[in-house]
Amino acid sequence: MEHVEYRTLRDEDIEALGAILGDTWHSYTDGRKRIASGIIDFANFAKRNTFAEVAVVDGSPIGVIMARAGAPNEQTQAHWKAIEQDARKELDELGGSSADLTRFLEAMEQADRDLLEQSGCNPDFELVLFAVSGKARGLGIGSTLMKHVQRYLAAEGASKAFIFTDTDCTWEYYEHRGMRRAAEQPFADDETRILPERMFVYEMDLEGIGR
Repeated sequence: MEHVEYRTLRDEDIEALGAILGDTWHSYTDGRKRIASGIIDFANFAKRNTFAEVAVVDGSPIGVIMARAGAPNEQTQAHWKAIEQDARKELDELGGSSADLTRFLEAMEQADRDLLEQSGCNPDFELVLFAVSGKARGLGIGSTLMKHVQRYLAAEGASKAFIFTDTDCTWEYYEHRGMRRAAEQPFADDETRILPERMFVYEMDLEGIGR
């Protein structure tokens, strides 16, 4: 692996990061549809970030982590909403269905709200998104990104932070890192189910993290 640069997220990173999320969550489609779907996902997460860092190799992002301490500013929300709308328009023009993806995301957001209330976690400090390209896993890149976001959250005054995850993600990673499962919700295993089989809230302890 070449030298890895860790830097703040830029708009020029969106395509590569949309491809990573598209490969992860939209393998049922291909080409630009997959990337546009990934960009919609990415922008939906990014609307609530107050910290975003990417791992870059040879100019191309191969990993990203986002966090939220408090509420994002209106400029951030408006910026990512516009990017999301552009990606939705592209997906529809390609013959995909942004409406179907909207229904899924809205169902996820409602389930997440219910889980967070059930968990009792502090809602002000969140690990919003954590994704690393499959070709870069196992190289310590994810661990470095996680250290950086933990230091940010701790510096913002957090003693703990939560993350939403589910059985469509590598949720086991959070248990391997010693995070506590704070809430869990199973969903019906039938043809009408659009949400993952199980959804979780994990909580990470930030006590002792260097500011």
